[in-house]
Amino acid sequence: MLTLADVRWHKFGVSERDTNTITIGRASVSITTREVQETAFREDYLVMTVRVPGQEAREHWFTSSYGLGEVAIQGDLLLLKYGVGRGTSVRVEHVRALRLRSLEELVDVQSSYYVLINARNVAPHLFEYRLKIQTEGNYTTLFFSLPKPQRGIPSEKIVRLKNYGS
Repeated sequence: MLTLADVRWHKFGVSERDTNTITIGRASVSITTREVQETAFREDYLVMTVRVPGQEAREHWFTSSYGLGEVAIQGDLLLLKYGVGRGTSVRVEHVRALRLRSLEELVDVQSSYYVLINARNVAPHLFEYRLKIQTEGNYTTLFFSLPKPQRGIPSEKIVRLKNYGS
């Protein structure tokens, strides 16, 4: 049977002294800041530690503007939604898919866009993709779609991933 499911996101936000630990099913995901010399914004540099019973803890280092984001687990995938673009006029979000078991990065997809619709109004409009996931046989498919078409950006993005161990 084929099912198309919305992703259940879990928010995190990191400050200098906080550790965010999120429990999703059997997995525990911790997000902390990491030390980087001579950086203007410390919270941009993060490390995600994933613990699953019966496995060694794994780390994934990444950069996220303002130290905010969301994580989700779908089957053997860990999804990380994070913002990029500090120092620019706008911050956009990306979704990174990693293998839960190894934290191997599989794909990184820009999941929001700012578009200037009216040249007289300098404030751009934010367009965010909705993410649905379908698992069928040996593959998991990520469907990114806009609520309605927008001229100048793709209406949908589709990523097909081979399932772990297949």
